[in-house]
Amino acid sequence: MDHNGVRGRYGRSMAVASGWYVTVGAAVAVGLASVPSPPSTDCSAWFSCLSPGESLALIMLVWGGPVLAGLLVVTALVSALLVRLVPSAVLAGTLSALVTVTICAAVYAGRS
Repeated sequence: MDHNGVRGRYGRSMAVASGWYVTVGAAVAVGLASVPSPPSTDCSAWFSCLSPGESLALIMLVWGGPVLAGLLVVTALVSALLVRLVPSAVLAGTLSALVTVTICAAVYAGRS
């Protein structure tokens, strides 16, 4: 199909949804990196002497990668449905990111 069809809108909507994830991730990274570390800490516990930036890198390595992969898989499924219903790729991508985060939050809340 050409770029004006469903396949073209699907690719653009996935790019928009991924852009939202990058934007929110960057905002969290900037927010956490700007927090100063406490002046005196007890370094006897594991990971207790990491700076906020190092803590963010560790969290993204252990927790963020699998979560982002799961978000992208669910976004791909949701976006495939939404591009057929919504004529705008930007709106479809934004809605698919919002629906995906809502679904994943509901699953996580139900699991806890």
